[in-house]
Amino acid sequence: MKKLKTYIPFATNAFQSELTYKGNTIMFFCGEGILISVTFFLWRAIYKSSESAVMEGFTFNQMIVYMLIAFLTNLLVSTDVSSNISREVKDGSIAINLIRPISYSQRMMFQSVGVIFFNFVIVFIPAFIVITLVFYNLEGSISIFNILMYFISSILSMILTFYYSYCFGLLSFKITNMWGLSQIMQAITRLISGALIPLSFFPEVVGKIFNILPFSSMISTPTLIYLGKLNGLELIKGILIQVIWVLIFIAISKWIWNKLIKQLTILGG
Repeated sequence: MKKLKTYIPFATNAFQSELTYKGNTIMFFCGEGILISVTFFLWRAIYKSSESAVMEGFTFNQMIVYMLIAFLTNLLVSTDVSSNISREVKDGSIAINLIRPISYSQRMMFQSVGVIFFNFVIVFIPAFIVITLVFYNLEGSISIFNILMYFISSILSMILTFYYSYCFGLLSFKITNMWGLSQIMQAITRLISGALIPLSFFPEVVGKIFNILPFSSMISTPTLIYLGKLNGLELIKGILIQVIWVLIFIAISKWIWNKLIKQLTILGG
């Protein structure tokens, strides 16, 4: 409990910072809103030009719900920890943070929790309720079990996404300017995580490879669980893959930290 009290202020400060700089949040949602609108009209054109009402197991209504839930899931689990680490390395503030008698990784995690909680309270809850009501209206039924498993899967996705971003951020100990590499990785991650398009739309062999990579566990797995596309053994397999990748990235983060902390070059100060 005492250890928890040490890190809670970092989450609180991150939450308050998000409240203070609401303009950044508004601009973000304007951009994402445009992307969602374009994607909606794109899928509508695709389905209208298709002879089949079902494409790769998705009806048009299911595709729209998939797109919206994927967006919300991405919003919920995404963290900016890699950019924060890179910024601290460049401005030299990491020197002070490293000598503090606290865990650097846990500090970063609680800062991410603050941002996630802000997104969860301000955006996710109302949007999720509306989308769920729309989904119920379109499908005529909804599974409480699937919603429960969606949240369990999303929690695993949050942890996985944090450690993935944390590992990526630690590379700034070695690579000073991470901006270009970060933009490339974000684009690749959104594509092969299922945030932009269901992985079933890729060629079968490619889709199978993507499904066992950690990226699908970030967005695709919880979104498919919500839609009821993963059931029984497939659901268990999806959750198990998430757990395995979480453990792998925790181990990788510790290995990278031990290797690169000795080679850290501080530029600011």
